[in-house]
Amino acid sequence: MKRQRIACAALAAALAVGICPAGYANAASVSETPIETSSTGEGAQTGAQAKPAKKSPLTTQELAQYYGESVFIGDSIMLGFRNYSAKKNTFVRDIKFLAVGSYSAYNAMKPVAGNNVHPLYEGKKYNLWDALPLIGRQRAFILLGMNDISILGLEGARDKYKELIGKILETSPDIEINIISVTYTLKDKGKGKLNNGNIDKYNVMLKKMADENGWGYIDLCTPVSDMHGNLAPGACSDGFVHLSRSAYAIWEQELVKYANNSAGQKEKTAQSTSETAQIPTIETPQIPTAETAQIPAIETPQIPTAETAQIPTAETPQIPTAETAQIPTAETPQIPTIETAQIPTIETPQIPTAETAQIPTAETVPIPTIETVQIPIIETVQIPTAETQIR
Repeated sequence: MKRQRIACAALAAALAVGICPAGYANAASVSETPIETSSTGEGAQTGAQAKPAKKSPLTTQELAQYYGESVFIGDSIMLGFRNYSAKKNTFVRDIKFLAVGSYSAYNAMKPVAGNNVHPLYEGKKYNLWDALPLIGRQRAFILLGMNDISILGLEGARDKYKELIGKILETSPDIEINIISVTYTLKDKGKGKLNNGNIDKYNVMLKKMADENGWGYIDLCTPVSDMHGNLAPGACSDGFVHLSRSAYAIWEQELVKYANNSAGQKEKTAQSTSETAQIPTIETPQIPTAETAQIPAIETPQIPTAETAQIPTAETPQIPTAETAQIPTAETPQIPTIETAQIPTIETPQIPTAETAQIPTAETVPIPTIETVQIPIIETVQIPTAETQIR
Protein backbone atom coordinates (compact mmCIF):
# COMPACT_ATOMS: atom_id res chain seq x y z
CA MET A 1 0.00 0.00 0.00
CA LYS A 2 2.78 2.42 0.88
CA ARG A 3 4.57 1.69 -2.39
CA GLN A 4 1.36 2.39 -4.38
CA ARG A 5 0.98 5.76 -2.71
CA ILE A 6 4.57 6.69 -3.57
CA ALA A 7 4.05 5.68 -7.21
CA CYS A 8 0.85 7.76 -7.49
CA ALA A 9 2.60 10.78 -5.98
CA ALA A 10 5.47 10.48 -8.48
CA LEU A 11 3.06 10.25 -11.41
CA ALA A 12 1.14 13.31 -10.22
CA ALA A 13 4.39 15.28 -9.98
CA ALA A 14 5.39 14.26 -13.50
CA LEU A 15 2.05 15.36 -14.93
CA ALA A 16 2.28 18.69 -13.13
CA VAL A 17 5.61 19.64 -14.77
CA GLY A 18 4.60 18.29 -18.16
CA ILE A 19 7.09 15.43 -18.23
CA CYS A 20 5.45 12.24 -19.31
CA PRO A 21 7.03 8.93 -20.12
CA ALA A 22 6.43 7.42 -23.50
CA GLY A 23 3.11 5.61 -23.69
CA TYR A 24 1.14 7.99 -21.37
CA ALA A 25 -1.41 10.48 -22.66
CA ASN A 26 -0.75 14.14 -21.81
CA ALA A 27 -4.28 15.40 -21.16
CA ALA A 28 -3.14 18.95 -20.43
CA SER A 29 -1.74 19.35 -23.94
CA VAL A 30 -4.99 18.47 -25.92
CA SER A 31 -6.17 21.40 -28.02
CA GLU A 32 -9.81 22.45 -27.89
CA THR A 33 -9.73 23.27 -31.61
CA PRO A 34 -10.57 20.25 -33.82
CA ILE A 35 -7.62 19.08 -35.86
CA GLU A 36 -8.12 17.67 -39.27
CA THR A 37 -6.38 14.36 -39.66
CA SER A 38 -6.19 11.88 -42.46
CA SER A 39 -6.96 8.27 -41.73
CA THR A 40 -4.24 6.15 -43.28
CA GLY A 41 -4.18 3.15 -40.97
CA GLU A 42 -6.57 0.93 -39.11
CA GLY A 43 -7.75 2.47 -35.85
CA ALA A 44 -6.74 6.05 -36.81
CA GLN A 45 -9.13 8.76 -35.63
CA THR A 46 -10.72 11.08 -38.18
CA GLY A 47 -11.23 14.75 -37.42
CA ALA A 48 -13.63 17.20 -39.05
CA GLN A 49 -13.60 16.76 -42.82
CA ALA A 50 -12.59 19.77 -44.87
CA LYS A 51 -15.35 21.09 -47.13
CA PRO A 52 -14.57 21.12 -50.83
CA ALA A 53 -13.26 24.46 -52.01
CA LYS A 54 -15.97 26.63 -53.48
CA LYS A 55 -15.61 27.09 -57.20
CA SER A 56 -14.67 30.62 -58.11
CA PRO A 57 -17.18 32.47 -60.31
CA LEU A 58 -16.65 32.73 -64.02
CA THR A 59 -14.38 35.52 -65.11
CA THR A 60 -15.52 38.33 -67.39
CA GLN A 61 -13.81 36.57 -70.27
CA GLU A 62 -15.50 33.26 -69.47
CA LEU A 63 -18.90 34.94 -69.26
CA ALA A 64 -18.29 36.61 -72.60
CA GLN A 65 -17.38 33.24 -74.10
CA TYR A 66 -20.41 31.48 -72.59
CA TYR A 67 -22.94 34.00 -73.88
CA GLY A 68 -20.97 34.69 -77.03
CA GLU A 69 -21.80 31.11 -77.98
CA SER A 70 -25.52 31.74 -77.31
CA VAL A 71 -28.46 33.10 -79.26
CA PHE A 72 -31.48 34.76 -77.57
CA ILE A 73 -34.85 34.27 -79.26
CA GLY A 74 -38.11 36.00 -78.46
CA ASP A 75 -40.78 38.64 -78.87
CA SER A 76 -40.85 42.36 -78.01
CA ILE A 77 -39.69 41.66 -74.42
CA MET A 78 -36.54 40.07 -75.86
CA LEU A 79 -36.25 42.84 -78.40
CA GLY A 80 -36.01 45.33 -75.47
CA PHE A 81 -33.16 43.27 -74.01
CA ARG A 82 -31.35 43.40 -77.34
CA ASN A 83 -31.59 47.19 -77.31
CA TYR A 84 -30.33 47.22 -73.73
CA SER A 85 -27.39 44.93 -74.52
CA ALA A 86 -26.30 46.99 -77.52
CA LYS A 87 -25.46 49.89 -75.16
CA LYS A 88 -23.50 47.80 -72.66
CA ASN A 89 -19.81 46.92 -72.56
CA THR A 90 -20.36 43.72 -70.61
CA PHE A 91 -20.79 40.12 -71.73
CA VAL A 92 -24.33 40.81 -72.92
CA ARG A 93 -22.93 42.80 -75.81
CA ASP A 94 -21.67 39.55 -77.39
CA ILE A 95 -25.10 37.89 -77.40
CA LYS A 96 -26.68 37.19 -80.78
CA PHE A 97 -30.42 37.91 -81.04
CA LEU A 98 -33.29 36.61 -83.18
CA ALA A 99 -36.13 38.77 -81.86
CA VAL A 100 -39.07 40.59 -83.38
CA GLY A 101 -42.23 42.27 -82.04
CA SER A 102 -45.41 40.11 -81.82
CA TYR A 103 -43.33 36.95 -82.24
CA SER A 104 -44.77 33.69 -80.90
CA ALA A 105 -44.49 29.94 -81.36
CA TYR A 106 -47.68 30.12 -83.38
CA ASN A 107 -46.23 32.74 -85.75
CA ALA A 108 -42.87 30.98 -85.90
CA MET A 109 -44.50 27.92 -87.48
CA LYS A 110 -45.93 29.93 -90.38
CA PRO A 111 -44.12 30.00 -93.72
CA VAL A 112 -41.87 32.91 -94.61
CA ALA A 113 -44.29 34.79 -96.83
CA GLY A 114 -46.13 38.11 -96.99
CA ASN A 115 -46.52 39.88 -93.66
CA ASN A 116 -45.88 36.80 -91.51
CA VAL A 117 -43.77 37.70 -88.50
CA HIS A 118 -40.23 36.28 -88.51
CA PRO A 119 -36.89 37.52 -87.19
CA LEU A 120 -34.27 38.93 -89.54
CA TYR A 121 -30.80 37.53 -90.07
CA GLU A 122 -28.51 39.70 -92.15
CA GLY A 123 -31.52 41.64 -93.43
CA LYS A 124 -33.54 38.59 -94.50
CA LYS A 125 -36.48 36.79 -92.88
CA TYR A 126 -35.99 33.16 -91.92
CA ASN A 127 -37.88 30.41 -90.20
CA LEU A 128 -36.21 29.93 -86.86
CA TRP A 129 -34.97 26.41 -87.59
CA ASP A 130 -33.35 27.64 -90.83
CA ALA A 131 -31.70 30.69 -89.26
CA LEU A 132 -30.02 28.88 -86.34
CA PRO A 133 -27.67 26.70 -88.46
CA LEU A 134 -26.54 29.86 -90.24
CA ILE A 135 -25.72 31.57 -86.92
CA GLY A 136 -23.96 28.49 -85.56
CA ARG A 137 -24.35 29.01 -81.79
CA GLN A 138 -24.04 26.25 -79.18
CA ARG A 139 -27.03 27.19 -77.01
CA ALA A 140 -30.37 28.94 -77.43
CA PHE A 141 -32.36 30.96 -74.85
CA ILE A 142 -36.01 31.20 -75.89
CA LEU A 143 -38.68 33.57 -74.52
CA LEU A 144 -42.06 32.93 -76.17
CA GLY A 145 -45.65 32.41 -75.06
CA MET A 146 -47.10 35.75 -74.03
CA ASN A 147 -48.70 36.18 -77.45
CA ASP A 148 -49.55 32.44 -77.69
CA ILE A 149 -51.63 32.32 -74.48
CA SER A 150 -54.20 34.75 -75.92
CA ILE A 151 -54.51 32.75 -79.16
CA LEU A 152 -54.08 29.10 -78.14
CA GLY A 153 -54.75 28.96 -74.40
CA LEU A 154 -52.33 27.40 -71.91
CA GLU A 155 -52.11 23.82 -73.20
CA GLY A 156 -52.22 24.87 -76.84
CA ALA A 157 -49.45 27.41 -76.29
CA ARG A 158 -47.31 24.85 -74.50
CA ASP A 159 -47.81 22.24 -77.24
CA LYS A 160 -46.98 24.71 -80.01
CA TYR A 161 -43.84 25.73 -78.09
CA LYS A 162 -42.72 22.10 -77.91
CA GLU A 163 -43.46 21.61 -81.60
CA LEU A 164 -41.27 24.58 -82.45
CA ILE A 165 -38.38 23.28 -80.38
CA GLY A 166 -38.73 19.96 -82.16
CA LYS A 167 -38.28 21.72 -85.50
CA ILE A 168 -35.21 23.52 -84.15
CA LEU A 169 -33.64 20.24 -83.05
CA GLU A 170 -34.23 18.70 -86.47
CA THR A 171 -31.80 21.14 -88.09
CA SER A 172 -29.62 21.81 -85.02
CA PRO A 173 -29.62 18.51 -83.08
CA ASP A 174 -26.66 19.48 -80.88
CA ILE A 175 -27.90 22.89 -79.76
CA GLU A 176 -28.56 23.36 -76.02
CA ILE A 177 -32.11 24.52 -75.31
CA ASN A 178 -32.84 26.94 -72.43
CA ILE A 179 -36.37 28.22 -71.80
CA ILE A 180 -36.94 31.65 -70.23
CA SER A 181 -40.07 32.20 -68.13
CA VAL A 182 -42.72 34.60 -69.33
CA THR A 183 -42.79 37.89 -67.33
CA TYR A 184 -45.87 39.38 -65.65
CA THR A 185 -47.98 42.40 -66.49
CA LEU A 186 -48.55 45.19 -64.00
CA LYS A 187 -51.19 44.43 -61.41
CA ASP A 188 -54.70 44.25 -62.89
CA LYS A 189 -53.41 45.17 -66.35
CA GLY A 190 -53.95 41.76 -67.90
CA LYS A 191 -56.31 41.36 -70.83
CA GLY A 192 -58.51 38.29 -71.35
CA LYS A 193 -56.45 35.09 -71.19
CA LEU A 194 -53.29 37.12 -70.83
CA ASN A 195 -53.37 37.64 -67.09
CA ASN A 196 -50.89 37.01 -64.29
CA GLY A 197 -52.78 33.98 -62.99
CA ASN A 198 -52.43 32.27 -66.36
CA ILE A 199 -48.83 33.42 -66.70
CA ASP A 200 -48.04 31.70 -63.38
CA LYS A 201 -49.65 28.46 -64.59
CA TYR A 202 -47.91 28.69 -67.93
CA ASN A 203 -44.48 29.09 -66.35
CA VAL A 204 -45.11 25.99 -64.24
CA MET A 205 -45.95 24.08 -67.44
CA LEU A 206 -42.80 25.35 -69.16
CA LYS A 207 -40.63 24.31 -66.23
CA LYS A 208 -42.13 20.83 -66.29
CA MET A 209 -41.67 20.54 -70.06
CA ALA A 210 -38.02 21.58 -69.73
CA ASP A 211 -37.38 19.06 -66.94
CA GLU A 212 -39.01 16.23 -68.88
CA ASN A 213 -36.90 16.88 -71.97
CA GLY A 214 -33.58 17.72 -70.35
CA TRP A 215 -33.71 21.40 -71.32
CA GLY A 216 -32.55 24.29 -69.20
CA TYR A 217 -35.01 26.66 -67.52
CA ILE A 218 -34.26 30.12 -66.16
CA ASP A 219 -36.73 32.15 -64.12
CA LEU A 220 -36.44 35.83 -65.15
CA CYS A 221 -40.03 36.56 -64.09
CA THR A 222 -39.74 36.43 -60.30
CA PRO A 223 -36.66 38.74 -59.97
CA VAL A 224 -38.54 41.62 -61.66
CA SER A 225 -41.85 41.00 -59.89
CA ASP A 226 -43.36 42.70 -56.84
CA MET A 227 -43.26 39.29 -55.09
CA HIS A 228 -47.07 39.19 -55.20
CA GLY A 229 -47.47 37.76 -58.68
CA ASN A 230 -47.26 41.04 -60.61
CA LEU A 231 -44.63 42.99 -62.52
CA ALA A 232 -42.92 45.48 -60.22
CA PRO A 233 -43.85 49.07 -61.12
CA GLY A 234 -40.18 50.06 -61.32
CA ALA A 235 -39.55 47.21 -63.80
CA CYS A 236 -42.20 48.38 -66.26
CA SER A 237 -41.57 50.86 -69.05
CA ASP A 238 -45.03 51.29 -70.61
CA GLY A 239 -47.56 50.85 -67.80
CA PHE A 240 -48.46 47.41 -69.08
CA VAL A 241 -45.94 44.64 -69.73
CA HIS A 242 -42.69 45.85 -71.31
CA LEU A 243 -39.57 46.10 -69.18
CA SER A 244 -37.43 49.00 -68.16
CA ARG A 245 -33.64 49.34 -68.22
CA SER A 246 -33.49 48.57 -64.52
CA ALA A 247 -35.39 45.35 -65.14
CA TYR A 248 -32.91 44.31 -67.81
CA ALA A 249 -30.05 45.15 -65.46
CA ILE A 250 -31.55 42.59 -63.06
CA TRP A 251 -31.73 40.13 -65.95
CA GLU A 252 -28.04 40.62 -66.57
CA GLN A 253 -27.25 39.73 -62.95
CA GLU A 254 -29.45 36.64 -63.17
CA LEU A 255 -27.70 35.53 -66.32
CA VAL A 256 -24.36 35.69 -64.51
CA LYS A 257 -25.75 33.37 -61.82
CA TYR A 258 -27.21 31.04 -64.42
CA ALA A 259 -23.92 30.73 -66.30
CA ASN A 260 -22.06 29.96 -63.07
CA ASN A 261 -24.63 27.36 -62.04
CA SER A 262 -24.54 25.81 -65.48
CA ALA A 263 -20.74 25.60 -65.44
CA GLY A 264 -20.81 24.11 -61.94
CA GLN A 265 -23.41 21.56 -62.95
CA LYS A 266 -21.36 20.50 -65.96
CA GLU A 267 -18.27 20.13 -63.78
CA LYS A 268 -20.24 18.06 -61.29
CA THR A 269 -21.59 15.88 -64.07
CA ALA A 270 -18.11 15.37 -65.51
CA GLN A 271 -16.78 14.41 -62.07
CA SER A 272 -19.65 11.99 -61.55
CA THR A 273 -18.98 10.43 -64.94
CA SER A 274 -15.32 10.02 -64.07
CA GLU A 275 -16.21 8.30 -60.78
CA THR A 276 -18.52 5.89 -62.54
CA ALA A 277 -16.05 4.93 -65.27
CA GLN A 278 -16.36 1.32 -66.31
CA ILE A 279 -13.14 0.05 -64.69
CA PRO A 280 -13.27 -3.35 -62.96
CA THR A 281 -12.79 -3.05 -59.20
CA ILE A 282 -10.62 -5.37 -57.15
CA GLU A 283 -13.67 -6.55 -55.23
CA THR A 284 -15.27 -7.90 -58.39
CA PRO A 285 -12.53 -9.46 -60.54
CA GLN A 286 -13.93 -10.90 -63.70
CA ILE A 287 -12.33 -14.35 -63.31
CA PRO A 288 -14.34 -17.33 -64.53
CA THR A 289 -15.57 -19.52 -61.70
CA ALA A 290 -15.92 -23.29 -61.79
CA GLU A 291 -19.60 -22.77 -62.42
CA THR A 292 -19.14 -20.36 -65.38
CA ALA A 293 -15.88 -21.66 -66.88
CA GLN A 294 -16.43 -23.59 -70.07
CA ILE A 295 -14.32 -26.56 -68.91
CA PRO A 296 -15.88 -29.98 -68.24
CA ALA A 297 -16.04 -30.65 -64.52
CA ILE A 298 -14.47 -33.80 -63.07
CA GLU A 299 -17.84 -34.88 -61.78
CA THR A 300 -19.26 -35.03 -65.32
CA PRO A 301 -16.55 -36.46 -67.64
CA GLN A 302 -17.79 -36.76 -71.18
CA ILE A 303 -16.95 -40.50 -71.60
CA PRO A 304 -19.35 -42.62 -73.68
CA THR A 305 -21.38 -45.03 -71.55
CA ALA A 306 -22.49 -48.54 -72.48
CA GLU A 307 -25.86 -47.09 -73.32
CA THR A 308 -24.53 -44.32 -75.65
CA ALA A 309 -21.45 -46.08 -77.10
CA GLN A 310 -21.97 -47.24 -80.69
CA ILE A 311 -20.73 -50.80 -80.00
CA PRO A 312 -23.08 -53.81 -80.42
CA THR A 313 -23.96 -55.32 -77.05
CA ALA A 314 -23.82 -59.06 -76.29
CA GLU A 315 -27.57 -59.14 -76.24
CA THR A 316 -27.80 -57.97 -79.86
CA PRO A 317 -24.92 -59.56 -81.86
CA GLN A 318 -25.22 -58.78 -85.53
CA ILE A 319 -24.92 -62.47 -86.72
CA PRO A 320 -27.26 -63.71 -89.49
CA THR A 321 -29.91 -66.10 -88.22
CA ALA A 322 -31.27 -69.15 -89.91
CA GLU A 323 -34.28 -67.12 -90.88
CA THR A 324 -32.27 -64.31 -92.48
CA ALA A 325 -29.32 -66.33 -93.89
CA GLN A 326 -29.48 -66.76 -97.67
CA ILE A 327 -28.77 -70.55 -97.57
CA PRO A 328 -31.31 -73.00 -99.04
CA THR A 329 -32.89 -75.19 -96.37
CA ALA A 330 -33.30 -78.97 -96.50
CA GLU A 331 -36.96 -78.51 -97.00
CA THR A 332 -36.45 -76.73 -100.30
CA PRO A 333 -33.58 -78.41 -102.22
CA GLN A 334 -33.35 -77.19 -105.77
CA ILE A 335 -33.42 -80.68 -107.42
CA PRO A 336 -35.62 -81.20 -110.50
CA THR A 337 -38.61 -83.48 -109.92
CA ILE A 338 -40.10 -86.10 -112.16
CA GLU A 339 -42.85 -83.75 -112.91
CA THR A 340 -40.53 -80.95 -113.98
CA ALA A 341 -37.80 -83.08 -115.63
CA GLN A 342 -37.58 -82.51 -119.41
CA ILE A 343 -37.62 -86.23 -120.37
CA PRO A 344 -40.00 -87.46 -123.12
CA THR A 345 -42.71 -89.73 -121.80
CA ILE A 346 -43.51 -93.17 -123.14
CA GLU A 347 -46.99 -92.12 -123.89
CA THR A 348 -45.90 -89.64 -126.45
CA PRO A 349 -43.06 -91.17 -128.52
CA GLN A 350 -42.34 -89.15 -131.56
CA ILE A 351 -42.68 -91.92 -134.12
CA PRO A 352 -44.10 -91.00 -137.50
CA THR A 353 -47.59 -92.36 -138.14
CA ALA A 354 -49.07 -93.70 -141.25
CA GLU A 355 -50.80 -90.46 -141.72
CA THR A 356 -47.60 -88.38 -141.38
CA ALA A 357 -45.09 -90.82 -142.97
CA GLN A 358 -44.01 -89.76 -146.43
CA ILE A 359 -44.38 -93.25 -148.02
CA PRO A 360 -46.26 -93.48 -151.27
CA THR A 361 -49.54 -95.33 -150.97
CA ALA A 362 -50.72 -98.07 -153.32
CA GLU A 363 -53.04 -95.66 -154.86
CA THR A 364 -50.27 -93.34 -155.76
CA VAL A 365 -47.71 -95.87 -157.13
CA PRO A 366 -46.84 -94.68 -160.55
CA ILE A 367 -47.33 -98.01 -162.30
CA PRO A 368 -48.29 -97.69 -165.87
CA THR A 369 -51.70 -98.89 -166.61
CA ILE A 370 -52.59 -101.46 -169.18
CA GLU A 371 -54.13 -98.83 -171.21
CA THR A 372 -50.79 -97.07 -171.58
CA VAL A 373 -48.63 -100.20 -172.30
CA GLN A 374 -47.83 -100.18 -175.91
CA ILE A 375 -47.83 -104.01 -176.34
CA PRO A 376 -49.89 -105.52 -178.98
CA ILE A 377 -52.89 -107.21 -177.60
CA ILE A 378 -53.14 -110.89 -177.98
CA GLU A 379 -56.56 -112.20 -177.16
CA THR A 380 -55.26 -115.66 -176.31
CA VAL A 381 -52.53 -114.77 -173.89
CA GLN A 382 -53.76 -115.22 -170.35
CA ILE A 383 -52.14 -112.34 -168.50
CA PRO A 384 -53.51 -111.46 -165.19
CA THR A 385 -55.40 -108.21 -164.99
CA ALA A 386 -55.24 -105.53 -162.34
CA GLU A 387 -58.34 -106.85 -160.74
CA THR A 388 -56.95 -110.46 -160.26
CA GLN A 389 -53.36 -109.52 -159.48
CA ILE A 390 -52.22 -110.86 -156.07
CA ARG A 391 -49.42 -109.25 -154.23
